[in-house]
Amino acid sequence: MSDVSPLAVPEPFGQCSSGCVCGMRELIAREREHGPRDADEVNAPEMRALLGAVRNGYETVRSDPRLIERRHAAVTKYGRARRHLNRMRVSIGEQQVGRAAADLERALGRAATEGRRRPAWLRWLRWPVVLGIGLFDVWYFSQVFRYLTSQTGDATDGGQHRLTMIIETAVAVLPGLVLAVVIAASAEMLLRPLHAWRAAAFLRPEPLRNASWIARLRRGLGAVHRGLLRLAWWLLPVGFVAFLLAVIAWWSALRAEYPTPPDKYPLGAVVALIVLLAVGTMAVKILADDPVADDVASARRKLWRLRLAYSLRSRRADLLIHAYDSAWSDLRTLRDDLQGLLRIKMLSAWESFILRVRSLHQMTGNVTAAPWPTDGDRPGITQEFTGVSQPALEFGPLIEICRLIDERDPDDLRTELRALGDRYAEQLAAGSPASREATPSG
Repeated sequence: MSDVSPLAVPEPFGQCSSGCVCGMRELIAREREHGPRDADEVNAPEMRALLGAVRNGYETVRSDPRLIERRHAAVTKYGRARRHLNRMRVSIGEQQVGRAAADLERALGRAATEGRRRPAWLRWLRWPVVLGIGLFDVWYFSQVFRYLTSQTGDATDGGQHRLTMIIETAVAVLPGLVLAVVIAASAEMLLRPLHAWRAAAFLRPEPLRNASWIARLRRGLGAVHRGLLRLAWWLLPVGFVAFLLAVIAWWSALRAEYPTPPDKYPLGAVVALIVLLAVGTMAVKILADDPVADDVASARRKLWRLRLAYSLRSRRADLLIHAYDSAWSDLRTLRDDLQGLLRIKMLSAWESFILRVRSLHQMTGNVTAAPWPTDGDRPGITQEFTGVSQPALEFGPLIEICRLIDERDPDDLRTELRALGDRYAEQLAAGSPASREATPSG
């Protein structure tokens, strides 16, 4: 049977070597000399261990390379999203979409009261026709002007310098381009006299009441004059079609006469074909003239471009906010990780030194753990034990991280983007349903 009483406390350092320098023996002896103390009283060695945990935690946080990297990434991505939203706010504040929708509504109103419009296909094809005849003129007349600008007057001369030939070719192309522009400009020039001609030919004079015979004679002569103008107006398309058919018939006869390309075509046939192409291009340009329809198409294109621009900006804003949300989440993860690390540093001081020493000298009572928060908030770094005073942890650069997380929530950016979308929808709704469904057309 053992001689040791069950109430006796065994010597905790009985197995220590004589050369032990850890100091635990002296701490235990000193505590036993002072006698019992309250559990919430922290003495100097214990406070020294807690302060060491604070310093160690601060050094660990300060030297963490993730702090600078993730803070810079979050600040950069937030700045990009904020600047993009500011540009969207300025664009929407200029009321461009609202004015474009109103312009389209007015243009549609004018088109509804101006009568029948030109066929849409004719307006769509006018510029391709002008461009096509322009390319032909560039190819055809470049040969003519190259002959005129050659040094010897003979384009087949092979003794010219290569650089000179390149310059002559480039210069010879320019008149062809000018001819294409002149043809389009000539059609625009003819529009004004043709409109005046049509207005004079189809003028409806007011009825005469109690007029003299001279006034009635003038009215009759004016009616005859308008009749001649109207006849000439209707003969214009007839004459053009007759000219077109004549040239086609002429070249059909030439094709039948010459099964293979001859050395030289008749001069009149070539001239008539070139003139037909130029006059036909001007005719297409003149027939496609419809200012009211052009205004509607221009208003639709403008509104479509603005809607497309807003759609692209909104999509980019979503991408920028999503990128910032990811960086913000990484910043929160880093904050939680470092706060947990600081807490572990403090707990390590308690676990590896304070509670160990207290369990050996048994001069203090048991500490009580602080209650876990029950208000639904995320638990922060608080006192680990009820009633025990301990030094506050030093967060250092982690304070700035917490400020960025609290003040720059990505949900605020999403709320602002939704508000801008509401303002954009209000401007778009100011127009008619037709303007809200506008798509680009000729």
